[in-house]
Amino acid sequence: MSDNAGENESRKEALKALKATRKDQIVAATARMKEQRQAVKAIKEHLAGIELTVPEIAAATGLPASEVLWYVASLKKYGEILEGPKAGGYYRYRLNEAAPPEAEAGPAE
Repeated sequence: MSDNAGENESRKEALKALKATRKDQIVAATARMKEQRQAVKAIKEHLAGIELTVPEIAAATGLPASEVLWYVASLKKYGEILEGPKAGGYYRYRLNEAAPPEAEAGPAE
């Protein structure tokens, strides 16, 4: 039984050491996730009640159009936004009012 306790302590110490060596990467990943949540929130807020194209969303949010396109494609894939009619060379997007709450939404693969 003391061997088991010793193993647990050594695993805990190894995990602490690993977390300490990867601290910078953990902080960077956390910051990226926060930025992504803010970008998605901004996109959804600007789509509330209206249809917009990717360039219009980019102009409204201040995000680069390439980044907005990436988020719009992801949101469309998971059913959070819907593609509407074309406006010139761009599709219009709107919120899917029937989308499940974010806590329940996720990849269904």
